[in-house]
Order: sequence, then C-alpha cells, then structure tokens
Amino acid sequence: MSKSLEGRIALVTGTSRGIGLGIAQRFAAEGATVALTARTVDPHPTLPGTLRETARRIEADGGRCLIVPADLCDPAARQELVETVRADLGPIDILVNNAARAFYEPARSISEKRIRLSLELNLIAPYDLSQRVVPHMQETGSGWILNIGSATCEVPPGPPFSRFDAEAGVGTYAMTKAALNRLTVALAAELHADRIAVNCLSPVAAVLTEAAVALGVIGDDAPTEPLEEMAEAALALCCSDPQRLTGRIAYSGPLLAELSRPVRSLDGRSLHTPRV
Repeated sequence: MSKSLEGRIALVTGTSRGIGLGIAQRFAAEGATVALTARTVDPHPTLPGTLRETARRIEADGGRCLIVPADLCDPAARQELVETVRADLGPIDILVNNAARAFYEPARSISEKRIRLSLELNLIAPYDLSQRVVPHMQETGSGWILNIGSATCEVPPGPPFSRFDAEAGVGTYAMTKAALNRLTVALAAELHADRIAVNCLSPVAAVLTEAAVALGVIGDDAPTEPLEEMAEAALALCCSDPQRLTGRIAYSGPLLAELSRPVRSLDGRSLHTPRV
C-alpha cells in the first residue's frame, strides 16, 4: 500500500458507525493516526456500532487511533475535543466533518428545538471545528478539511414536485447541507493561499452501512452505493494537492471516475469487489 497519509493526524467526527467509521478505517489503513469522536462509546439500544468497536477494527488492521467522546452540539465539548487531540497526538492535519442529524419532518411543522439542533450539529459544529483547526494548519503549511454533504440539498424540480419532496420531510436537513456547501466554498477561497483544501463530498445514492441495513431505512428498490466508495472518495480529497483539489462540491462516484481512482477495501489491502 502507498500509505498516502503516513504521519498525518486526522480528526473524523461521527465515527461510531456509518460513513464516519468507513472513512476512519480507510484513513488509518493509509497510515493516518485517527481521532475518533461521537457520543456512542458503549452499545446503543437500537443502533449497531460504537467508538470502541471502530477502534478495534482499526487496531486489528494495524492502524492507530484515539477515542475522544464528545457531544458536538456543545461548544465547550468541541473546544475540549480539539484541545485533547492536539495534546495527545499533535496538530490536526485533516478534519472530516461527518457527524450529522436528520429529522424527517415537514418544514411547516418541525419544532424550533429540532431546527436548532440540526443547525448546531450539521452547520455550526463544522464551522466551529474548522475555525479551531485552521491556525495550526496555517502554521504547518498545509491542511485538509472535508465536509460530508448530501444530494438532498440540490433544488428539486417542480411543480409538480415528486412524492419524496412533498412527503419525506427532508427539507430542514437539506437546508443545513446546502448551507454547508456554501461554507465549504467560502473557506476554500479564503484558505487557498495557505495550502488548506476545503471540500464537500456527498454520496450519489444511499450508502450501504450496517446501521442503515439494521434500521431498514433503505428500500428494496432504492439505489445504493458501497461504503467503500465514499471512503475512497474522501481519501482522494484528503491526500491530493491542497491548492489544486479544493472548493469542490463533489459526489463520490463521479469524483472517482474523474480522478481514474480505483476503489479499495476499507483495510486498503485489495481492490473492492462490489456485492452482487
């Protein structure tokens, strides 16, 4: 393996399960020391995955990681998270803002509390964490910030509107992700001269994670993509020239095709073979 992240320190949020777990595992396989953060340290009553389980997977593959539990809706916890990672591992080279919360309720009736929670975790937390890591990236002369977005932020056609857009209640979540796209490009422009790449990456279809399968949230006829594809695209954006590949609102499959990059297994040891 190339070990393209050898010696790098990566902070990946939302790593107890799902896309965050896959990115953390893939980055560790490429030599990064990964700081893992989420609220779920011990088993959740309904969802698979914990920070400890993610750490075990990484360490079983020979990787290095650090568990730092945090509630990213709490500004004090965000500050403590960054300070702990710096103290224990050193300056953060890569930040992946993956943690997010979606309330699928109509925009006309969702509560103010849930709107504020969505904004805090999906937008303010990435903003705050980015501001906290940038000074050290500027000192070291390079850095990579990756925000995980969503295709739901694309403006839907209509009228007539699709049944999904009319009934799924995805609007509030989509709103936060649309704002995250604009934040991404703003930071990319401001930090380009500092050799700090800022990008946003979204899946092109529902990502086949253990949690999604366990909850049954992916319909039998829904388009899907493997977790390995998102993890590989995230890696591509976090190991490329930060002055060339920045300011992108990218989608996993098209980005990999553009870069002619093959998809590898999460442990990096083999090419990924899609499930039939």
